[in-house]
Amino acid sequence: MTDGVPLGTTPRRWAIYGIATAGRIFPNRAANMLGWRVQQLIVSTVLAVGLGTSYSTAFDLDAVERLRSKPTCADCDLSGASITGSYLPGAILTNANLTGADLKEANMNGADLSGANLSGAELSGASLNYANLSGANLSNANLSKASLSGANLSNASLSGAVLIGASLRGARLAQAQLAGANLEGANLHLVLNLDAALLVDAKLCNTTMPDGRIDNRGC
Repeated sequence: MTDGVPLGTTPRRWAIYGIATAGRIFPNRAANMLGWRVQQLIVSTVLAVGLGTSYSTAFDLDAVERLRSKPTCADCDLSGASITGSYLPGAILTNANLTGADLKEANMNGADLSGANLSGAELSGASLNYANLSGANLSNANLSKASLSGANLSNASLSGAVLIGASLRGARLAQAQLAGANLEGANLHLVLNLDAALLVDAKLCNTTMPDGRIDNRGC
């Protein structure tokens, strides 16, 4: 043990170890001399090293707290943040950086994500009905089983995105980029402004097309 830290203890384990033993390491000083600052430091450490993503040190922790208290965070840096299952209907995240963020099963119905960067984001099972994603970058994002009914995806980049089993019923896709996207089992019924050229190299298998027919060309 060196300076109260067990030898060989990783930062993640030390953060957890510190929470459990702060009172023992700093019997009275933890409360009297260091007070809430010790706790704040430990919690911050856990947040910084405990997210488990390659972007874990990139995002702004203050931005995450602002988003949780009030769903307005335009231009925020939330790259790599874990916001799994968050309830954020109507959130304003215009031009936000959500690269690699974990938004699995989040409720973002009606949210404004226009111009946002969601490349490589985890959005499986997320609800984005009637969300504004115009001009957003969703390249290589995972949108498996996501619900995007009525969403505005005009001029959005979905290149390489995974949309297996996703619902885009009634969504607007004018000038959207879908090259290399996986639309296996996706529902595109009543989608507006979907030009056949936009589906170049996209995988279509058991895909419901705007006119209701099933397309299996990529099976």
